[in-house]
Amino acid sequence: MNHSDYQELLPAHALDVIEPGDGQALAEHLATCAECRDELIVLREAGSLLAHASPAAAPGDHVRARILNQVRAEAVRSQPAQVVQMPQRSKSVWPTLLRMAAAIALVAGIGLFWYRDIRLQSEIRKLSRQVETQQNELQRNRDLMARQKEVLALLNSDAATKIQLMGSQTAPDARATLMFDKKTGRAVLLTEGLPMTSADKAYEVWFIPKGHSPMPGTMFTVDASGHAMITDQMPSAAMNGAVIAITIEPKNGSAAPTGAIYLASPAS
Repeated sequence: MNHSDYQELLPAHALDVIEPGDGQALAEHLATCAECRDELIVLREAGSLLAHASPAAAPGDHVRARILNQVRAEAVRSQPAQVVQMPQRSKSVWPTLLRMAAAIALVAGIGLFWYRDIRLQSEIRKLSRQVETQQNELQRNRDLMARQKEVLALLNSDAATKIQLMGSQTAPDARATLMFDKKTGRAVLLTEGLPMTSADKAYEVWFIPKGHSPMPGTMFTVDASGHAMITDQMPSAAMNGAVIAITIEPKNGSAAPTGAIYLASPAS
């Protein structure tokens, strides 16, 4: 026999229902195979756990009576020389039945544990997704509160400058306000009326100082009503008289404007 053949004999050996010839061959194999010895220990421990976890069950009286009736009927039909062997066979009926019941209980128990493990893993994944969703929502709320706090700080700051952006012919109903702190350059942009972009596109802010190439700012998207509130850092070169423009660009951004202008501030 090969190694897999011996492994198939391990459950029967663990339940003491293995045939004597197979038992001898398996015993010789176990003497040289640590893997099968370890697996046999696991099977025996599983059987012991099931035996302790489940109440003992004995065959009912009707089963006992049916077996005894069958034994008596076979004794009547058999030759006299064979009658002597019948009591020995009847004595082995109950251990065999109990071993079969133990084997069935072992298989059923393993199946039950497997089913419970699958359900438990499913519940864990479900709870993990719920926790992740709640954490993401909590982080969005924190980011929103931080932006709102920054807007309030800019509104109350004596060093705040406000720039109005008007919609172009591409988006005539769009409006935006950019507020920035002249000391720190921290800026907040509030938009309204911008159309939503496709999944592979986003809006990009551009700072265009006099005599300089456009400088890229933050990428952002808007909600269904065209609103967005984002924070940005105003380049020092753009704090005095720069034009602020917003275009649609690829989602990952562009080094220079490539799309149509949707919003722009007046040139100074």
